Amino acid sequence: MPLTKIDTKQIADGTDGQIITWAADGTATEVGPGSAGTLLTSAGAGAPPTFESSDAAAMALALG
Repeated sequence: MPLTKIDTKQIADGTDGQIITWAADGTATEVGPGSAGTLLTSAGAGAPPTFESSDAAAMALALG
């Protein structure tokens, strides 16, 4: 079922800051909330996004 067909009332309660994403096999999964000062970064196709310290994310951007 496409996500656009789900009413927000049908989504289970969760933790503030949780992000819904899809695993490589197409199943829905969650990424837990990050800490203050962290940034959500892509781990590449087939992997869930992760939270990194802003320093680590800035270094990754600088290194390209």
